[in-house]
Amino acid sequence: MTISRGKLLFGTCNTILFCCGFAKVVCGFLLLSDSKRILLSRLLVSPDSALDEPPFYYLSLALLATGLTVCAVSALGVWATYLPGYAILTIYFLLIVGLLVCECAGGAAAATWPRCVGGGGAPDGARGGAVGALQGYYAVPDYEHFTTAVDLAQTELKCCGMTGARNYDLSSWQLRRLGPRGLSAPLSCCVQRAGGSFLDPAPLNGSRCQEVTENEFRHSSGCLSKIEEWYQEQYLVFMLSLFSVVIFKLVILLSTVYSCIHYRKRRQDEFIIKADRKSMSHEPITAKYVQPNNYYSPRVRNPRLFRDKPNEMV
Repeated sequence: MTISRGKLLFGTCNTILFCCGFAKVVCGFLLLSDSKRILLSRLLVSPDSALDEPPFYYLSLALLATGLTVCAVSALGVWATYLPGYAILTIYFLLIVGLLVCECAGGAAAATWPRCVGGGGAPDGARGGAVGALQGYYAVPDYEHFTTAVDLAQTELKCCGMTGARNYDLSSWQLRRLGPRGLSAPLSCCVQRAGGSFLDPAPLNGSRCQEVTENEFRHSSGCLSKIEEWYQEQYLVFMLSLFSVVIFKLVILLSTVYSCIHYRKRRQDEFIIKADRKSMSHEPITAKYVQPNNYYSPRVRNPRLFRDKPNEMV
């Protein structure tokens, strides 16, 4: 009965693990198809970083890879439930440990991520770096993705610049006349009409938006604090999901150890039973059969003829 409970626990945990892996694959596809979220994550790193793609693009690929790996490992675990063996359970155990170590390393990397926008790090240095990146790379050739990401942040988060619209006064966009003449701030800083987007801005009032003084037709707050809040939300969701998966995989490891212990105990019991049967089947018969006195023996029936040994058998 104990072995059946161990198998039931082991199979149930692997089934739930397969569902978690499938959920990771789905989340990876959803994140990969969310172009705005991926583009906005480009602002989490420096424009001149070595990454060719935004961080969330690699995160989506990692979710897809880990989800498919978890599904394959859980399928191996379900197979090991019906075909128990030390070799399969050992491979399964090592794979689970490897996945657990990788996810812990991913959580540690996410916790120590160099947040260029100042999320949880040194705010003053991060603000200076973000403002410098905006002034040095916005609308500059070969940095179109960064420019698009800034326009997306200003349109979706309803902000302007990193700390304010004055960040564009000393920017390359303004000094090198990279934008249309007469603009003090990009059109994505303006309050948009119903059909406006970050790729095709449609200001509600273009002339009032370009005034030096702040007004209701241009976003007044900076984007840095809002990007920090957005990143903290994404970081919290990621860490909570990662923590829950790590805890569940620890349960998987405990169930694996539990199944291995009971499988070993069952093998030992089977070996003892087989040894007992083998010893009983090959045991020589040493007991002697003692024949009782035969009543029909001639000496018993005729004691006068055999007076010496009347009870001796023939």
